[in-house]
Amino acid sequence: MAGGGGAMMCKGKFVFPVIVSFLILTAFAGVSAAKTIYVPDDYARIQWAVDSASIGDTIIVRDGTYYENVVVNKKLTIKSENGSAYCIVNGTGSDVFTLEADGIRIEGFTITGGWYGIHILSSNNIIINNNIRSNNGEGIVLEYSNNNSISNNDFSLNYWHGIFLYYSNNNSISENIINSNRYGLYLWYSNKTMIRKNEFINDSIFVEYSYNNIVEDNKVNGRPLVYLEDESDKFIDDAGQIILVKCRNITVMNSELTNTDVGIELLQSDNCLISNNNISSNNRYGIFLYDSNNNYISNNNISLNNYDGILLWNSNNTCISNNNISSNNGNGIELSDSNNNNISNNIICSNNLNGIALSFSNNNSISNNRVSSNWNGILFYCSNNNSILNNGISSNDDYGIFLEGSNNNSISENIISLNNLSGIILDCSDNNIIYLNNFINNTKNACSYYSTNILNSKEPITYTYKGSNFTNYMGNYWDDYNGSDANGDGIGDTPYSIDSDKDNYPLIERFENYFAPTPTPAQTFDTGRPENPYPSISGEFIGTIKANKKIIATKLYTYACEGTGGHTEHALIWNKTWCAYAEWEGYKEDWMNISFNKTVVLMPYETYNITIVTGSYPQIHHTHSLKTENGWINCTEFIDANGNKYNDWIPAIMLWS
Repeated sequence: MAGGGGAMMCKGKFVFPVIVSFLILTAFAGVSAAKTIYVPDDYARIQWAVDSASIGDTIIVRDGTYYENVVVNKKLTIKSENGSAYCIVNGTGSDVFTLEADGIRIEGFTITGGWYGIHILSSNNIIINNNIRSNNGEGIVLEYSNNNSISNNDFSLNYWHGIFLYYSNNNSISENIINSNRYGLYLWYSNKTMIRKNEFINDSIFVEYSYNNIVEDNKVNGRPLVYLEDESDKFIDDAGQIILVKCRNITVMNSELTNTDVGIELLQSDNCLISNNNISSNNRYGIFLYDSNNNYISNNNISLNNYDGILLWNSNNTCISNNNISSNNGNGIELSDSNNNNISNNIICSNNLNGIALSFSNNNSISNNRVSSNWNGILFYCSNNNSILNNGISSNDDYGIFLEGSNNNSISENIISLNNLSGIILDCSDNNIIYLNNFINNTKNACSYYSTNILNSKEPITYTYKGSNFTNYMGNYWDDYNGSDANGDGIGDTPYSIDSDKDNYPLIERFENYFAPTPTPAQTFDTGRPENPYPSISGEFIGTIKANKKIIATKLYTYACEGTGGHTEHALIWNKTWCAYAEWEGYKEDWMNISFNKTVVLMPYETYNITIVTGSYPQIHHTHSLKTENGWINCTEFIDANGNKYNDWIPAIMLWS
């Protein structure tokens, strides 16, 4: 032999090329090209084709019905020739397909008659375009199986689950039709699942002990979409009934929730957002929260639910705002054993029971709502230290506000009108502070039984009345008060008696007339309040303004419709040389005023462009052109929140400094 690195010699000849050729041929023999196998042409049964196939082969199954239990233990593609309508695999009571290897593709079969339609015990598989239906115990079961794709399948009439995930993560379930299984989709200890663009027909989703799953763009009809146990950080869009149990940070938006038991139910679930849903005609509640805190419910349309539109039970620190809760719910909003919640800027009308009902609920805030045409407007039972502020409470069948066994509540700056029995009734309720409210055209403005309350401010208030400033305690405006005001301070000289209570400082005029801004008249452009501000709705006003004297302004004030949060979101005033912009900063102390980024100077008889985008319900002058003391304002176009256009809607505003 030559040196250790040399080739071998045999009888004087090199043998190295012969050895190399042998190794190359052997290697190619081990990686033969993938082939296509046909059933029944090459093998009469699918299982025989699987047994004979090599990794990477494709098995094409021609039309027909095959009674088999197929176990796939290598990476293969198994597909029908002409689709699921023509190729049926019946498992005869056992699993139809069992996938034991990674990377398998099952496509285009009707899969029926098995205990499991497809039993996946591996990862990175693709299940697509199958009809998995009729008398399977389970449609597809994933056990300890990850990164699988299940798409464009039809799961119908399986006895238990359409799809069941057990300790399986990072799977994708998309664009399937899941119809009338006992449970459509069930996740158990399965995380990071993408559930997207599926249609659930009379079916449901259950998620238990699972995390970081995403549910979006699904359609669900007739059965609940349910989140159970410790879900977090999810977005649910276009769904049917939704139940969240022990969930955190769930967003439920843009869903149609009709004809189920409860539209949305939260049980021990916190920090969730429920927004922009249509929730109607459910057997019990529209939205039900139990032992759930720090949630936000906004901009939903809620109607025709047999029980309450929204019920909070033992649930705290939730904000309920800007919802339309109308038409034949039981109670519009009910709080039971629930504290520190905020109910604001809602329309709560035409409900069969109470607009807002509180029982054993304390320290809640009810503000800027329109509460009308319910049985009672606002009802408190054994509820203390709550605030009812700046609401419009009108045309309710019995009472505007009814307090029973409820103490230390604050009721102020509300307009309480046209209620059929009484504007307010106080029954066994003490130490409530009731002041700066307007009681107008109620059959009886107030009743008080076995109650002792304070019907005026606790401290003197500085106010302006007919151009003069005063400081005094202030009560309420009662339209049937017939006392005098000898000193002209706007406070009646004799009390207004209400059974066991009395208002010692009744107002001669409506409370808002004591606090309207009083800028210098020469620098003010004021449309004033219209005689009839309705109809009103939020929208965009585009017009022109022309003053007859110099106007200097830094603020825009909006006259709100009674009991609403009417305001201006933002405003622009400009001409060819300058532009001033003002933006609303939320419901703060002075929320009806917004400040311009620069001083507005309107020169006499010059025309300026003005755009006002309003929120909630500002008062409206229904005229194309409005003449004021200091000039004219004209409407070019008003486009309301529903897209309707008008040329004779002008928001009631004032420019002032």
